[in-house]
Amino acid sequence: MIRAGLIRQSSSGVYSLLPFALRSIERIEKIIDQEMRNIGAQKLSLPILLSANMWKRTGRWDTTGSELFKLKDRKTSDFCLAPTHEEEITQLVANDVFSYRQLPLRLYQIGRKFRDEMRPRAGLLRGREFIMKDLYTFDTTEEAALETYEEVNEAYNKIFSRIGLPFVIAEADTGNIGGTKSHEYHILSPVGEDLILSCMRCGYTSNEERARGITDNDGCPVCYKDSITSPLKSNRAIEVGHTFLLGTKYSDPLKATFAPENPLYKGELLSIQMGCYGIGVSRMIAAIIESSHDSKGIIWPPSVAPYRVCIIPGGDEPEITEKTRSLYDFLTSECDGLNDEVLIDDRMNLSFGYRMKDAELLGYPWLMIIGKKFLESGKIEIHNRHNNQRNHLEFNEIKNLFIECKQI
Repeated sequence: MIRAGLIRQSSSGVYSLLPFALRSIERIEKIIDQEMRNIGAQKLSLPILLSANMWKRTGRWDTTGSELFKLKDRKTSDFCLAPTHEEEITQLVANDVFSYRQLPLRLYQIGRKFRDEMRPRAGLLRGREFIMKDLYTFDTTEEAALETYEEVNEAYNKIFSRIGLPFVIAEADTGNIGGTKSHEYHILSPVGEDLILSCMRCGYTSNEERARGITDNDGCPVCYKDSITSPLKSNRAIEVGHTFLLGTKYSDPLKATFAPENPLYKGELLSIQMGCYGIGVSRMIAAIIESSHDSKGIIWPPSVAPYRVCIIPGGDEPEITEKTRSLYDFLTSECDGLNDEVLIDDRMNLSFGYRMKDAELLGYPWLMIIGKKFLESGKIEIHNRHNNQRNHLEFNEIKNLFIECKQI
């Protein structure tokens, strides 16, 4: 990522996101925003600097351990830099929700989080500062909360499917977040820190911690219940999403309650049933690159590429310059999906070979070359980065290639 000009290190585990990385992150955020709105979630923004009061009431001020960035203000009051926002969002809802008529409620944000990693490593995969999407849901009953959990998980399936890389969903432990049910979303990669165990017969998938001693080639516990022996296969993977059915773990200590529709007695109040759902947005960029690259560089899925098309003029001849501009105008005006998605590499102070290698490193899904062959044949050389196929098309034939923008 550093060599491709996506990030620069500021300090251990802290990185500046450069323009191309930020464009990809914005594309991921756009997909997330669309799917969150589709399930009725509303976007907000919570503070990063949090008072310790709520954290002490839930007990996480002590149980989170040294990964929690703690600090004091000039009045010696305790604060932390948010690694997650369960306490803050629960307090907000507790102060504003009083009746079943105000539920269900789904609130999410996309913002920066902090974790004092002992050994930051692997760039954006394990940093001290990161961008995360966190959704929090609030329901009246356990049954309604479970329905919400399944609905959000379906939205997660759509998000990761739209991003365009293979992913797996694994049963997981709830850990320090807590709750009664949890799943992880992983992108398969040999550099992943997590070990995923999967059954090819029934689809059962679990992370190593949840499997509790079950290892590669052991029998699938689900198939075993049906008296069938089916060995589990292990794969390394990078966790990019996590969902939790929280129950009342946070609403109980923080007094997030509501008046039910049919109270058993006058003044009855019930604790709100909660869920929380995270996606590591900046981590996703690193996971995509680790999962989708070759010896030349990155192979971006078109849905999240910084730019989908890069035009490389092979020289500064007037005809090449004119056709380069005409091609750019055509792509950005005739196909709505390519508006603001096309880049011209006009760094003519650099050699054509250098610019080609740089384009392959950056991983544009499509390269279009207007060079000497174009002057000879009138055909533009087009490279598909995903499958390495090359085509030579006349200018008026390109429209057929991109007639449906879904192709890129």
